[in-house]
Amino acid sequence: MKSEVRYGLYYGGVSILFMLVMYVTGLNRSSAADYLNYINLFMLAFFIYQWVTEVKLYNEGFIEFSKIFKGGLLMGTVGGIVSSIFFFVQVKFIDTGYMDFIMNKAMMEMQKKGMSDEMIDQSMKMASKWTTPEMLLMMGIVGSLFISSFVAVIMAFIMKKPNPNEIA
Repeated sequence: MKSEVRYGLYYGGVSILFMLVMYVTGLNRSSAADYLNYINLFMLAFFIYQWVTEVKLYNEGFIEFSKIFKGGLLMGTVGGIVSSIFFFVQVKFIDTGYMDFIMNKAMMEMQKKGMSDEMIDQSMKMASKWTTPEMLLMMGIVGSLFISSFVAVIMAFIMKKPNPNEIA
């Protein structure tokens, strides 16, 4: 198995553990949940760092920007797919009230903004089409592509070390 896939599975597993802890403690329904989810960015960066360190051991300490970017993107995508599938199972079969919680939270935000009842009803009808477990699965996978590319670019800039003796 490619080491990028292995680290991606590690990342997905740690993300699942994180989601379970948030679910069991009730943090997934707290106001802190939005901020706690940023921890996933740091977890991905950590696994990219571990992978790059491993690759450098076998390449005399050198690694190209493109290799880090591709590896980080693959890790983030694999981990994102794994954790998105788990999240789908969680909201579809385990925490079935989570979708109602999301919809109620969105409605309260609209009321705070002073939107009319008519506008809120229209927005909620539209939102209900996009906030199904299946749509969240798809958005999770697509979102993992964007987020992992962002983290991978940053890590590649930080950790690249091209071989000066290599002919381009």
